[in-house]
Amino acid sequence: MKKIKYLNVFVITLIIIYVIHFVGNLIIIFLTDYTEQFKDINFDFLFGNLTQYIIIGISIFTFLGLLFIKKGLTTIIKEGLFNLKSVSKFKTGGKLFLISGVLSFLFDFLIMYDSKSLNLLGNLGQDFLLMVIGFSLYIVADIISNGSLLQEDKNLTI
Repeated sequence: MKKIKYLNVFVITLIIIYVIHFVGNLIIIFLTDYTEQFKDINFDFLFGNLTQYIIIGISIFTFLGLLFIKKGLTTIIKEGLFNLKSVSKFKTGGKLFLISGVLSFLFDFLIMYDSKSLNLLGNLGQDFLLMVIGFSLYIVADIISNGSLLQEDKNLTI
Protein backbone atom coordinates (compact mmCIF):
# COMPACT_ATOMS: atom_id res chain seq x y z
CA MET A 1 0.00 0.00 0.00
CA LYS A 2 2.99 2.27 0.61
CA LYS A 3 3.99 2.12 -3.06
CA ILE A 4 0.47 3.04 -4.14
CA LYS A 5 0.63 6.08 -1.86
CA TYR A 6 3.91 7.08 -3.52
CA LEU A 7 2.32 6.63 -6.93
CA ASN A 8 -0.60 8.78 -5.80
CA VAL A 9 1.80 11.56 -4.75
CA PHE A 10 3.56 11.27 -8.12
CA VAL A 11 0.24 11.57 -9.99
CA ILE A 12 -0.72 14.60 -7.88
CA THR A 13 2.64 16.17 -8.79
CA LEU A 14 1.97 15.54 -12.48
CA ILE A 15 -1.48 17.11 -12.14
CA ILE A 16 0.06 20.21 -10.53
CA ILE A 17 2.61 20.43 -13.36
CA TYR A 18 -0.18 20.17 -15.94
CA VAL A 19 -2.17 22.93 -14.21
CA ILE A 20 0.90 25.19 -14.24
CA HIS A 21 1.41 24.29 -17.92
CA PHE A 22 -2.18 25.16 -18.85
CA VAL A 23 -2.26 28.40 -16.88
CA GLY A 24 1.11 29.45 -18.31
CA ASN A 25 0.01 28.73 -21.88
CA LEU A 26 -3.29 30.54 -21.44
CA ILE A 27 -1.51 33.59 -20.00
CA ILE A 28 1.01 33.62 -22.85
CA ILE A 29 -1.65 33.14 -25.54
CA PHE A 30 -4.37 35.48 -24.32
CA LEU A 31 -2.86 38.03 -21.93
CA THR A 32 0.45 38.90 -23.57
CA ASP A 33 1.56 39.92 -27.03
CA TYR A 34 4.35 37.34 -26.98
CA THR A 35 2.75 35.20 -29.70
CA GLU A 36 2.36 38.15 -32.09
CA GLN A 37 6.00 37.91 -33.15
CA PHE A 38 5.46 34.32 -34.29
CA LYS A 39 2.28 34.88 -36.32
CA ASP A 40 4.12 34.81 -39.65
CA ILE A 41 6.00 31.65 -38.67
CA ASN A 42 2.81 29.93 -37.48
CA PHE A 43 1.14 30.74 -40.80
CA ASP A 44 3.56 28.36 -42.54
CA PHE A 45 2.63 25.45 -40.25
CA LEU A 46 0.23 22.77 -41.43
CA PHE A 47 -2.51 23.93 -39.08
CA GLY A 48 -1.47 27.59 -39.03
CA ASN A 49 -2.24 29.53 -35.86
CA LEU A 50 -4.45 26.67 -34.64
CA THR A 51 -1.37 24.56 -33.88
CA GLN A 52 -1.01 25.92 -30.34
CA TYR A 53 -4.68 25.29 -29.59
CA ILE A 54 -4.55 21.74 -30.96
CA ILE A 55 -1.58 20.93 -28.73
CA ILE A 56 -3.42 22.26 -25.66
CA GLY A 57 -6.57 20.36 -26.66
CA ILE A 58 -4.69 17.08 -26.92
CA SER A 59 -3.01 17.71 -23.56
CA ILE A 60 -6.43 18.06 -21.94
CA PHE A 61 -7.11 14.36 -22.63
CA THR A 62 -3.91 13.42 -20.80
CA PHE A 63 -4.80 15.75 -17.93
CA LEU A 64 -8.28 14.23 -17.58
CA GLY A 65 -6.72 10.76 -17.68
CA LEU A 66 -4.44 11.74 -14.81
CA LEU A 67 -7.45 12.95 -12.82
CA PHE A 68 -9.20 9.59 -13.27
CA ILE A 69 -6.05 7.70 -12.30
CA LYS A 70 -5.76 9.85 -9.18
CA LYS A 71 -9.39 9.06 -8.29
CA GLY A 72 -8.72 5.35 -8.82
CA LEU A 73 -5.62 5.42 -6.63
CA THR A 74 -7.48 7.32 -3.91
CA THR A 75 -10.22 4.69 -4.02
CA ILE A 76 -7.63 1.92 -3.67
CA ILE A 77 -6.02 3.68 -0.69
CA LYS A 78 -9.40 4.11 1.05
CA GLU A 79 -11.16 0.84 0.18
CA GLY A 80 -8.36 -1.60 -0.52
CA LEU A 81 -6.83 -2.92 -3.71
CA PHE A 82 -9.68 -5.05 -4.98
CA ASN A 83 -12.74 -2.87 -5.56
CA LEU A 84 -14.84 -2.26 -8.63
CA LYS A 85 -14.92 1.54 -8.28
CA SER A 86 -11.24 1.84 -9.11
CA VAL A 87 -11.69 -0.49 -12.10
CA SER A 88 -14.01 1.95 -13.88
CA LYS A 89 -11.74 4.89 -13.07
CA PHE A 90 -8.64 3.13 -14.41
CA LYS A 91 -10.48 2.07 -17.57
CA THR A 92 -11.64 5.64 -18.18
CA GLY A 93 -8.11 6.95 -17.54
CA GLY A 94 -6.76 4.32 -19.94
CA LYS A 95 -9.23 5.35 -22.64
CA LEU A 96 -8.26 9.00 -22.24
CA PHE A 97 -4.55 8.12 -22.44
CA LEU A 98 -5.19 6.04 -25.57
CA ILE A 99 -7.13 8.90 -27.18
CA SER A 100 -4.40 11.38 -26.26
CA GLY A 101 -1.68 9.08 -27.57
CA VAL A 102 -3.43 8.42 -30.87
CA LEU A 103 -4.26 12.10 -31.45
CA SER A 104 -0.71 13.16 -30.54
CA PHE A 105 0.73 10.47 -32.80
CA LEU A 106 -1.42 11.60 -35.74
CA PHE A 107 -0.67 15.27 -35.09
CA ASP A 108 3.09 14.74 -34.80
CA PHE A 109 3.11 12.44 -37.84
CA LEU A 110 1.27 15.02 -39.95
CA ILE A 111 3.59 17.81 -38.82
CA MET A 112 6.63 15.60 -39.48
CA TYR A 113 5.32 14.62 -42.93
CA ASP A 114 4.48 18.22 -43.82
CA SER A 115 7.83 19.62 -42.68
CA LYS A 116 9.76 16.71 -44.23
CA SER A 117 11.95 16.68 -41.13
CA LEU A 118 12.80 13.87 -38.75
CA ASN A 119 13.07 16.20 -35.76
CA LEU A 120 9.71 15.02 -34.40
CA LEU A 121 10.61 11.33 -34.59
CA GLY A 122 11.26 11.29 -30.82
CA ASN A 123 7.78 12.68 -30.22
CA LEU A 124 6.28 9.71 -32.05
CA GLY A 125 7.98 7.42 -29.54
CA GLN A 126 6.53 9.41 -26.65
CA ASP A 127 3.08 9.25 -28.22
CA PHE A 128 3.41 5.49 -28.65
CA LEU A 129 4.49 5.20 -24.99
CA LEU A 130 1.36 7.10 -23.94
CA MET A 131 -0.75 4.60 -25.90
CA VAL A 132 1.07 1.71 -24.20
CA ILE A 133 0.40 3.26 -20.77
CA GLY A 134 -3.28 3.62 -21.67
CA PHE A 135 -3.47 -0.02 -22.73
CA SER A 136 -1.60 -1.05 -19.57
CA LEU A 137 -4.22 0.71 -17.47
CA TYR A 138 -6.82 -1.52 -19.13
CA ILE A 139 -4.79 -4.57 -18.11
CA VAL A 140 -4.44 -3.29 -14.53
CA ALA A 141 -8.20 -2.69 -14.41
CA ASP A 142 -8.85 -6.27 -15.54
CA ILE A 143 -6.47 -7.64 -12.91
CA ILE A 144 -8.20 -5.61 -10.19
CA SER A 145 -11.60 -6.74 -11.48
CA ASN A 146 -10.59 -10.42 -11.42
CA GLY A 147 -9.08 -9.96 -7.96
CA SER A 148 -12.35 -8.41 -6.76
CA LEU A 149 -14.31 -11.40 -8.00
CA LEU A 150 -11.89 -13.84 -6.36
CA GLN A 151 -12.07 -11.92 -3.09
CA GLU A 152 -15.90 -11.98 -3.18
CA ASP A 153 -15.85 -15.74 -3.78
CA LYS A 154 -13.41 -16.19 -0.91
CA ASN A 155 -15.58 -14.09 1.42
CA LEU A 156 -18.69 -16.07 0.45
CA THR A 157 -16.88 -19.36 1.10
CA ILE A 158 -15.80 -18.29 4.57
